[in-house]
Amino acid sequence: MKSPPIATLALAAALAAIVPCSGCQAMAALWTIWFPKEKVAPEFELPDRKSTKVLVFPDDMFNPLSYPPAKRAVATRINEIIEDKELAGGVVPYDELRDLQSTESDFNRLSVSTVGRKLGADLVVYVLLQPLSLKDTPADTLWHGRFSARVRVVDVNKGRIWPDEAAGREVAVEEDASDNPAESYGAELARRLGNKLADKIAELFHEHYEDRMRPPKERLKILD
Repeated sequence: MKSPPIATLALAAALAAIVPCSGCQAMAALWTIWFPKEKVAPEFELPDRKSTKVLVFPDDMFNPLSYPPAKRAVATRINEIIEDKELAGGVVPYDELRDLQSTESDFNRLSVSTVGRKLGADLVVYVLLQPLSLKDTPADTLWHGRFSARVRVVDVNKGRIWPDEAAGREVAVEEDASDNPAESYGAELARRLGNKLADKIAELFHEHYEDRMRPPKERLKILD
């Protein structure tokens, strides 16, 4: 995409300097015109979407989360998107997975396919969660959330059907560093990361828009 003329950039910057608030808003609007979001096709479309029942299975067995609500956020948010966008015929509620985990004594020995069959699913979106990090170091005063997972789709009768890599498709998100003294902020940040990761995972399965052509956000900060 052709870059905007230097003169246009200079004019926009000058206007922003003269009228700080409205200038920033104008620059943001121009940024949207210069660098429109790009339509991105799904990496994988769930098969038989009108009749398939899907289980979203977030698993932290190898990396237990210090904030369990983040795991619930991942599952419930992906379920909501699957239903809203009609990516499948139905979903298994997260609480049914939790009930099976609490009542099945050998749950951790069950295969992903078996868990799916026990809950009446045709497909399992298996989300192997990686450690949830809220700060760069335990002693750090700044919050800097990071969360990632490896995702694969499993047919309860055929086994893994996507991706080709056995380890799964890696997905990662993070939040900008921030300073917040509230004791409850850690849990809030964990839930936000869970929702953000869920959105990113769900995008693997539906058409969406990304800011691929845009420069980093920091380029706009010169106008603040």
